[in-house]
Amino acid sequence: MDMFMADVTHVPGVKEGDDVLIFGESLPVQSVAQWAETIPYEIMTGISQRVKRVYFEE
Repeated sequence: MDMFMADVTHVPGVKEGDDVLIFGESLPVQSVAQWAETIPYEIMTGISQRVKRVYFEE
């Protein structure tokens, strides 16, 4: 399954069409994994191949 739902009920000023950051520079995947009571590997491998990937090289 490659669906995700985020409850933004209590986020002020949010509206349809806004961008949503699930994890990234300002929200590490380690934090998301901790909230989900799992490990970062499980979060990352649970993302379907249908999700577009963008890779950056420093």
